[in-house]
Amino acid sequence: MPFAEVYPLVTARAVARPFTYEVGDDVGVGAIVRVPFGRSRVRGIVTALVDAPPTGVEARPIEGVVGAIPQTLVELALWIADYYGSTPARALALVAPATPQRRKEQAPPAERQGLAGEAEPRALSPQQLATVARIVEGSGNYLLYGATGSGKTEVYLQAIASTLERGFGAIVLVPEIALAPQTVGRVRARFGRRVALLHSGLTEAERRDERERIASGEAP
Repeated sequence: MPFAEVYPLVTARAVARPFTYEVGDDVGVGAIVRVPFGRSRVRGIVTALVDAPPTGVEARPIEGVVGAIPQTLVELALWIADYYGSTPARALALVAPATPQRRKEQAPPAERQGLAGEAEPRALSPQQLATVARIVEGSGNYLLYGATGSGKTEVYLQAIASTLERGFGAIVLVPEIALAPQTVGRVRARFGRRVALLHSGLTEAERRDERERIASGEAP
């Protein structure tokens, strides 16, 4: 019987470490499991598989698997926890939200919260064309510097369009939620319903729905 290291999704720093549980052969890294934890039953994320529990520890079995996230998201969450000084459980909870009861069908948050966008310009300036070409052809990191209204956003949008045409996805980050409606409006005006929106102001159900749209390829 295999064993797994599981981070229970609790906020207390005193227990900010993995605990070993007995799991089935079909459980892998990224599995969202329900486990006994003290006197409670909590969700946890499998972060590693091990051959045996630590010496002197009697591992308890998990109570079931309730979902899964990609291993890459597990690695990202653990990096976030280390880099920003958070706990692994708090970071993992960001990428493995609870599964509340489904809401009635409604428009995605990006459609409801976005402001009106702008039409695609008829032509880019020579400087914009050169910048887009350099970003598309390269694979490094670029800092795009320019005054407000100089056309930086259009360069971003053109680079995103090229990325999507090649079968990849794109993420646009803004520094605060208040800037999201304006940015979403610009991006949705160009890419329509292929845009998803994620931030802490959404409900658990909204975040779950948006993640499902991203995972399915509906919103790359």
